[in-house]
Amino acid sequence: MTNGSEAVPSVRRSLLELGPRARLVFALLYVGVMLSVVVSAQFRPDRVFGFQMFNESSTVNIHLFRRVRASSRLLPLVNGEFTDGPGDAPRLLRWTDRVHDPTLGRLDLPTHAKYGLEGQLFRLQFALDDFMTQLPRGARTTELVAVVDTVKNGRAPSVVRLHSVRR
Repeated sequence: MTNGSEAVPSVRRSLLELGPRARLVFALLYVGVMLSVVVSAQFRPDRVFGFQMFNESSTVNIHLFRRVRASSRLLPLVNGEFTDGPGDAPRLLRWTDRVHDPTLGRLDLPTHAKYGLEGQLFRLQFALDDFMTQLPRGARTTELVAVVDTVKNGRAPSVVRLHSVRR
């Protein structure tokens, strides 16, 4: 038998268990953040979290080139591959080993710009820079250049050149 003098163990409150005021503040803060993300989507090149009723019907055709030390010529990356590295240990480097996006990975073929033309060019610039930062020490390649044939929504074609960071 127990008497009324025994202490009941206290139940620890969860951090997620909020009072009524805190719930209201949290809900307003959450809705405010979501609204700002959706409204600001139109000002970002890839328009992430934005609503676009109709998909853009743009195409890109990416041609990759590299510039090597002691040469001003651009050398094409045939099939997105080239051999580079220190003189005694060159290795085969592939664009698709680092870039896994299906649109950016297709070279020398017209491809639908899935995220819109500006979004694909934005992502391609990051991919070029990332690829250059991952080259082995002693690599002869100093820069990657992407020459992109673009068609935006059936308009006249144009050419865009993107340059990676230089080493």
